Amino acid sequence: MILHLPPMPTDAPPVIVPGLLTALGVTRRVDPDFQASIDGGFTESFEDYCNRISQKEAK
Repeated sequence: MILHLPPMPTDAPPVIVPGLLTALGVTRRVDPDFQASIDGGFTESFEDYCNRISQKEAK
């Protein structure tokens, strides 16, 4: 399937379609400071948050 989309202005921000990077085999880019806060236990990842909420709802 080929989509014929109008051209974007050169100064427009990039459009990222959810799942597109994964489909193309590109890994997600994570800010190194954010990753360090997750590794240090100061912040939880989205997946950890979802797991924690799911565990609370299961009780």
